[in-house]
Amino acid sequence: MHLRPLTVLVCLAAGPAGAAAQSSGSATMTGTVLSAITISGSDLGFGNVLPTGSKRVAAPMGGRFVITMAASAPVTITYALPATLGPGVGLGAWELLSNVLNDPASAQAIPVSSGNGSFGATTTTGTLYLWVGATVTTTSAGVGSYSRPITLTVTYN
Repeated sequence: MHLRPLTVLVCLAAGPAGAAAQSSGSATMTGTVLSAITISGSDLGFGNVLPTGSKRVAAPMGGRFVITMAASAPVTITYALPATLGPGVGLGAWELLSNVLNDPASAQAIPVSSGNGSFGATTTTGTLYLWVGATVTTTSAGVGSYSRPITLTVTYN
């Protein structure tokens, strides 16, 4: 038996020299955990009102909210102010004051054009004070006690 030589051809596919180089990068992830926001409030009381009439309680003498939050962190404060206390008992001429000090005399007036709105705030101390006032107007209101909530929602930006 006679053996024949076997020829094997090997082809290597290769790209240009250095094409197998690799690169990578990285970035650092960071985050800050802020303190919880707390809101405490005192009532806006109009006292006794006649069945037909009106009574004004100015913001410095009205309800007060104390908001505690992380210092220097901007927040949005959203408010919902009711239009009535009940049948024949309307509310209007809302007044809202804001200050980082517990001092309504040096507080900043916040424009209130309707019963619902929002504004931005920040405080270096972590405490913000808000005062709220309004006018109650009665038109043949029934005798009794009336109440509605004033709602504030505070969120970090």
